[in-house]
Amino acid sequence: MQFIQFIPPWVFLIFVLLLWFGLAGTKNRHVPWRMPILVPVGMSVWAVSGLLLSYKNSEWLGFSLAIWAGVSGLLVVYFSKKPFSSDFYYDATTRRFAMPGSWMPMAIYMGIFLVKFAVGMLSALQPALTSTPEFVLGVSAVYGLFSGRLLANAWRFVRLKKESV
Repeated sequence: MQFIQFIPPWVFLIFVLLLWFGLAGTKNRHVPWRMPILVPVGMSVWAVSGLLLSYKNSEWLGFSLAIWAGVSGLLVVYFSKKPFSSDFYYDATTRRFAMPGSWMPMAIYMGIFLVKFAVGMLSALQPALTSTPEFVLGVSAVYGLFSGRLLANAWRFVRLKKESV
């Protein structure tokens, strides 16, 4: 448990913030129209930043970004075609989305955090491991899975808003 002393304090702050966002997502709520669009984009940028920081000075950068884009793109295509349930709707007068509670955002936020945390720890403790093709492929694909799911939902919200106006 000595490794905890080497973790920067801002990591704990990010964890608490994501936990708070995730818990908020478990309740039925009405959110400003930008929130369910910008949060997935921000989380996806955060995931890609992990690849950029991990592989910026290596031959794996292009490969990792291509894997992320491919996996993410496939999930966006697949999930963006699925309609929301009738519990989701856009109210044009208040410019808010009604959203039922779900544990899925919590799972995705914590998943991205835990993967980024694990990659950071492994990069510090086992740097040779993090530059193997299998590791790069796995991490890039996992980030792509999370991003694709989030971006598909963002696209679904954009479409729902357009259909409701």
